[in-house]
Amino acid sequence: MSTRLLGRLVLMCGGSLIAATSVHAQVVVPAPAAADEIPADAPRSEREIIVTGTQIQGAKINDVLPVTVVDEIDIQNIAGASGDDLFRAIPQAGGVAFNEQNDVSQNNARGDVASINLRDLGTGNTLVLINGRRMVLSPGFQTELLVPVVSSDANEIAPGSVRRLEVLRDGASAIYGADAVAGVVNTVLRGNRTGGFIEGEWRGGDGTSLYSTQLNGGYGFDFGGGRGNFTVYGGYFHENGLPSSARPYSADDDRRALVEGTDFEGDTQFNNRNTFGPFGQFDIQAPSSRTPIGDDDFYLQPDSFTGCRLDFGGGVCARNGTTPAPDVRYNRAFGTTLISEKTRYNAAALFSYEFTNSLEAYFEGTYYRSESSRNITPAAILSAVPVGISRNAYWNPFGAVTLPDGTPNPNRLPGTTIAAGGADLIMERYRFVDVGPRTVDVDKDTYRLVAGLRGNFGAWDFDTGFVYSEAKLTDLEGNRVSLTLMQEAINRSTPDAYNPFNGGCVTGDPGEGDCTPNPQSVIDPFLIDVFRTGGTTLALADFKVSNSTLFALPGGDVGIAAGVEWRRETFFDDRDPRLDGTITWTDSVTGVFNESDVAGTSPSPDTSGARQVYSAFAEVFVPLVSEDMDIPLIEALNLQLAGRMEHFADINETAVVPRVAASWTVIPGVTFRGAWSQGFRAPNLVQVNDAGTTRSNTRDDFVICQAQVEKGIIDDLGVCPGAGVISFRSGSDQLAPEDSTSINLGIVLEPRFIPGLTLTADYWRVKQRGLVGTFGDDNAIALDLLRRLAGGSNPNVVRADPTQEEIDLFAGTGLAPAGEILLVNDPYLNLDSRTSKGMDFGLFYNVPDFGIGKFRLRFNAARLDSFVQSAGPDAEELLDGIAAGVLPPEVVVGGLGELLEIEGRPEWRFSGSVNWDTGPVDVSLFASYVGEVWNTSVTRDDPIISDDPNANFYRVGDFLTFNTAIAYTIENNTALDGTRIRFGINNLFDKDPPLADDTYGYLSSLHSPRGRVFRVELRKPF
Repeated sequence: MSTRLLGRLVLMCGGSLIAATSVHAQVVVPAPAAADEIPADAPRSEREIIVTGTQIQGAKINDVLPVTVVDEIDIQNIAGASGDDLFRAIPQAGGVAFNEQNDVSQNNARGDVASINLRDLGTGNTLVLINGRRMVLSPGFQTELLVPVVSSDANEIAPGSVRRLEVLRDGASAIYGADAVAGVVNTVLRGNRTGGFIEGEWRGGDGTSLYSTQLNGGYGFDFGGGRGNFTVYGGYFHENGLPSSARPYSADDDRRALVEGTDFEGDTQFNNRNTFGPFGQFDIQAPSSRTPIGDDDFYLQPDSFTGCRLDFGGGVCARNGTTPAPDVRYNRAFGTTLISEKTRYNAAALFSYEFTNSLEAYFEGTYYRSESSRNITPAAILSAVPVGISRNAYWNPFGAVTLPDGTPNPNRLPGTTIAAGGADLIMERYRFVDVGPRTVDVDKDTYRLVAGLRGNFGAWDFDTGFVYSEAKLTDLEGNRVSLTLMQEAINRSTPDAYNPFNGGCVTGDPGEGDCTPNPQSVIDPFLIDVFRTGGTTLALADFKVSNSTLFALPGGDVGIAAGVEWRRETFFDDRDPRLDGTITWTDSVTGVFNESDVAGTSPSPDTSGARQVYSAFAEVFVPLVSEDMDIPLIEALNLQLAGRMEHFADINETAVVPRVAASWTVIPGVTFRGAWSQGFRAPNLVQVNDAGTTRSNTRDDFVICQAQVEKGIIDDLGVCPGAGVISFRSGSDQLAPEDSTSINLGIVLEPRFIPGLTLTADYWRVKQRGLVGTFGDDNAIALDLLRRLAGGSNPNVVRADPTQEEIDLFAGTGLAPAGEILLVNDPYLNLDSRTSKGMDFGLFYNVPDFGIGKFRLRFNAARLDSFVQSAGPDAEELLDGIAAGVLPPEVVVGGLGELLEIEGRPEWRFSGSVNWDTGPVDVSLFASYVGEVWNTSVTRDDPIISDDPNANFYRVGDFLTFNTAIAYTIENNTALDGTRIRFGINNLFDKDPPLADDTYGYLSSLHSPRGRVFRVELRKPF
């Protein structure tokens, strides 16, 4: 670290306390519960409440901060089997982009993983802490809006080891640093235990084979005359998994039957069966007049279907064209897994020891392992990477009359005028269904070590610690196909060649399975396993001091805090040699080169990076007015000021951000609160270090199609035939941090005439600028058309020189001739801005005991009012071109404007619970609600006219579920004393997730497919 930077850190820490702000620390205040309200086996520290939001230990700052606390009773009500279940029950949590159903590509974060996304501001905008210090990121990453994003894994947080979740619903970059734009989630582990417990649970899915078992235990004891404590926890969880066939919405890609009786009845957009199946599509490298097909392009189908042009035998025929008819398309859900088989192990050890009354050492060690397995649809080739089939291939129906060994070719079809030497074929669509489903096995190990000292010197409290955490993941996908080995198998001139011309099932449903598989001895030589391994590390050292009674004002004691932090983050992403460019593929027939040798997967380079971050913060809490000052309409007035400086060495960027927060109690029981803060999020390590990733997507070449429109070949750009386009995305160390500004205004009501009741309402708004993203290859192609209409071009769309055929096409159109697209450069850039706003509502009521037992009511609701994405310069140029009528209306720039309720941003979410206990009996009811959203991938066949721009999209329904449970605790003087038996039902009314046009028929980022689940739990303290 340079002398200049060190000086800035020291100055920030020591001299700028008034202008600085930090919202991380933990305040410890006595809990209001009486001793007899605390369970006998509860840890001693259950008598403490730790509030995320300030670094000043002991400061009475609670009312200033909008913090949601999920305590142990709430955790029992949620009855989650994973950390993901806990976070999904928090209404302020947005869509979970990393989830086990997001499995279609090895480029996704797969396995037993779940991301955290407060406010729906995007994965990676939420900082996740354990006992006040950050978690390591999960090794897997995936693209969100075409940009790689990262997240901590919520499933690493085992519900059985959690005492409380604290959610700071406010921008907190000024307090915690990067990743805290949307807020902070702090998980408080259950430490300082005296005694132990063991608990077991069984869960079973109603009407399905799904079940899970879980075993947790813990033990803690004091030593050293009560100065020290050692607590350990351990847990085991296993779930057997569920096939996609178990649910009607996930069993078939053709979901038209599920929308009968609705406005979308018969809508073909609900038929997502895929054009890549065992009935392949091919291109004959010979004039179309040489075969009865009358076209050089054909696809196979059962000969019982209409449109047959040439009999292939075995119940299979050829039909002309490039796109298989819907009836022959493949059901990708066939043979796949809806819920993975998974096993989790977790262990934790927490240690503390007081050397003196003013010095304590502490240690935390945690370990987590997950193992998951599932089946996904068989591999297919990419549309942009077709496979050549030699004229000498044994099964080529248009091959040479004589095989290379001089024997007659038994498979050449009669009735053609193909030359005796035969014709090569290009296989453009094909899925290796006879290979079987791909298997996905993902194993992850994470450990975390924390050691530190805390205490005080005089009136100053201090805390210093070191964290080291590491996560490693292996994603192994089986039943993959090597392009090189597969092409060798297809192009053999002997009967042991692979036959792609025998179709699938010619009777029954042709979209499910393959009734004419190749022999396994033919398949095995080209089967491969493909791996992706990744790892992340976090090393962190910090030193913090605070004084809650620095000096006294008439309103109370002024508190102050300051600190410095250093951290180092690393990641690596190691791809299989057949994906990272080590083992490549060159088509032996066409000579086309591809950096990936894996059928169906674009090449991905190995990537790694490291980052060092230096930061300093300062915070001051100023009680301006107290009730003792007897000022009318100001019972109390408190102010929090904070600031943070953070320097990122890898991108050489420094950010300084402030925060101002205040609370004003007008009269006892009525408090207004508000906060203004600036924030930042540095580009993540993948975005900075990605050396270049290519992806194959189906895109419309608007330039070629516009020429076809001008020539009358097609009617408009809406019927432009898509083609495979290679997009090249790359990172840069020139990316700047994203800036944000947050506002939070709220009211807290605690009416004295209703003891135990608290009502809260908060308004929030976040504006983000310079969001890291890509312009998008489809937008880049549209911009190329716009500029070519004006005589220019978009240099990011790289084209081949036009052929004579293309020159002829463009003649007289007013457009300069353009060749086919070779590549679209789509680098990561600081692009658009976004403004989102909403409201939070809370009700917390501990009903006084009237002799019929204790009632506890909780309600938490989040309303998203608006989510507006503004255009950057290039996107604005496109929008202006559309508005001016220069671009035809078929060109659409997506992802801009008001995105409320668009693909996973519901307007309303809420959760609520009611608990009643009397003596040994405890009864609970928990409700969770997720509002409606628009599914933009489905539009009405017959559009309606409406002021609502989304009215023609499919409406995904809301999702309201209830959990209920009853528990009985044995209270006697036997060995069973304290044993608790609990019986519960999750999703009491067995509600299915609302139908959506998505991979498994529902929005996995919002909803659960588990249905009604029965659970039985047995717990024994000792």
